[in-house]
Order: sequence, then C-alpha cells, then structure tokens
Amino acid sequence: MKQQLTPKPKVWQQWLPYWHISFQCSREYKIAMLVALLIGFTTHWMVSQSLYTTQMADNTLKFGIRSVLDSGLMLIFCHFLIRPYLKLHFIPLGRFGWELVQLLLWLYVIGVLGMLLSVSLGKIEWLQVTDITELIFSSPQGKHQMRLDGNNMILLGGFNQAMTFAVWSLIYVMWQSIKSKKQMQIQMQQTQLQQLTNQLSPHFLFNAFNSIRALIYEDQDKAAETVTQLSELFRTHLHAHLRPISSLQEEWQIAQRYLAIEQVRLEQRLQVQLDFAEQLWQQQIPTLSLLTLVENAIKHGISPNQQPGLLRISSLQLSADRWQLQIQNSYRHQSQQGGTQTGLANVRQRLALMPGNNTLTTNTTEPKQMLGQFIVTLELQYD
Repeated sequence: MKQQLTPKPKVWQQWLPYWHISFQCSREYKIAMLVALLIGFTTHWMVSQSLYTTQMADNTLKFGIRSVLDSGLMLIFCHFLIRPYLKLHFIPLGRFGWELVQLLLWLYVIGVLGMLLSVSLGKIEWLQVTDITELIFSSPQGKHQMRLDGNNMILLGGFNQAMTFAVWSLIYVMWQSIKSKKQMQIQMQQTQLQQLTNQLSPHFLFNAFNSIRALIYEDQDKAAETVTQLSELFRTHLHAHLRPISSLQEEWQIAQRYLAIEQVRLEQRLQVQLDFAEQLWQQQIPTLSLLTLVENAIKHGISPNQQPGLLRISSLQLSADRWQLQIQNSYRHQSQQGGTQTGLANVRQRLALMPGNNTLTTNTTEPKQMLGQFIVTLELQYD
C-alpha cells in the first residue's frame, strides 16, 4: 500500500491566512487605526514644516497629499503585513526569545520596503518638491546638504521606519494581551457561574417536593404558590449564566423565593431578619452569590438544628466608596454534611474579577451558653 503524501501548499495558499486575518477586525480596531492615521498625518505634516520651511507656503496641497500617502502606506504595512504576522506567529507562542529577534528582522525588512516606496513617491514629477533624498539645511554657519541614497537610505531610513513599526507592534501586542485577559475573566465568570447554577442542592429539591406533597392535603393554595416559587427559582437558574453580575435587588428577589420554599419546610425553625439600606438596592454583586450564601447558611446552620435558628441579612454603606453585605446565621450543631467551601471560594473569586477592591471574609463564634454565629461579610466598591 502506497503512502499518500500531503501535497505541499502553494505560495498563494500559504498567504491565505494573512489575507483572511487582514479582513477580520473589530470595530474598536478600525477606530484605533483611524486615530493612528490622523496621528501619522499630523506628525508627518509637522516634520515637513520643520524641514521645508520655504517650500511649504507655495506647495501646501502637495505636502498635504504626501503626508496622507506616507501615513496611509505605514498603516497598510501595519495592517496587512505586521498584524497578521503578530497574530499567527508571535502572540500565540507567548515567548520573547528567538521569536522576538525574528519579529525585529521582519520589521526591519518592512521598514526598508516602506522607505523605498516613500522615496519613490518623491520621484513622481508632481511631488518632487517633497523629495527627501536630498535635504539642504541653513544655519548661521552656512548651508549644509544631506543626501539619502544607496546604503544610507537603507540603513538610516529602514531603521527609522522599523522603529515606528516596533512601537505600533508593542501597542498592538499590549492591546491584545488586555483583550485576552478580559476574555479569560469573562470565561472564568461564566464557568464559575455555571458551577453555582449546578450546585443547588439536590436535597433542597427533594425536601421542596416533600413539602409540596404535604401541603397538597393541607393547603392547596399554599402548595400551588410553592410550586410557582420553585419554578421561578429554577427558571432564574437556567438564565443566570447570561449575566455575570446583578443588582442587589435582583439577587434578593431570587433569594426570597428560595427562603419562601424553605420556610414551608422549616416553619418556625427558620426566622429571618432583614436590614437593607435603601440606597444600596442597585449596587452590583456576582449573580447568584446571595442565593449561594443564603443556601449555605440554611443547609449548614439552620436546618441541622431542631431549635429555632436566625438568619440575618443586612446591607450597609460604609463610606462614600464602600458598602457591605452581610449574611449571618445561628447554629447549635454543625451540619453532618461536610462543607466543600466551593460556594464561598467561587463567590470570592468572582468578587476579585469585579472592578475595585472587593472582599469576602468569614467569622465564627462557637456555641456555648447561646447559639453560635457564622458570619459572611462582603465588602464592595460603591458605584
């Protein structure tokens, strides 16, 4: 059996990825390139004014067109030659050894090419007044002439162009790094949110169905209301991943449904005390974070004990730029179900991804004469 060899791609096929990347760009990138074009035009115009003081007055249009052509050529090189190279060969490797040397050599080659094209523009008859290959400077000591031709043009002009391309490349790599970091943060938030969504205790669902079954024979209206609360709670869970953050008011509405269902099961064993500051309802917290903390409080603090337990939820503005959300539950005996701390760790990590300095701390007082207390405190930036 003959081994089939993969045919070597033709030259034009090897350049196809470069071509595709060149026509795949975001709206932000287009705006940034337009700003770069304006900056390039302004810089070239100012340099021309300093070099061609006497000629500028009579040839304003020609120098303006030359500035547009030079700055446009530079952006064409950046977009069609440098950007695809960075995206295909430099950024994915994430190393700065031999790859950096290759990039600098590539930039120098493009710089020389750009310099040759720029000089060619000055050879056009209508634009000869803008020719840069021969400049004459005047000073008190007399006139000085500088020629850019042959090796001088390649070494000096190519180096200057390459330095400009290097600055553009550095800005682009930094911008891509920031974008990648933000995308990773969003993906991490969505993953953690999905974990929280899947974490709603199966025991809670089992207990909720048992409570509804008992209510059917005692209070059918209450049973129907509990089914509605349960369906709304799970509907919220299904759509939670679409919004990484929510307002405190929205989070409380979700937690309120959960508490209404647990109140049916625990009855007098669950006492809820609320102390919300009205001005904080629109402050942002990670989606489902309040529900996670309330569920932990009931599952590990209130539910395992036969005597009544207190769940206290409060919000407080600490200063002009800080506010606090606190969930406090009493307990007598620890839950037999060992906590994995996944919920707390998840909320803590998602708080760190939000803007500002946001923290989650816990504090425990041991039960002695009175019930013990487990307190979770979130401190967030006030917007």
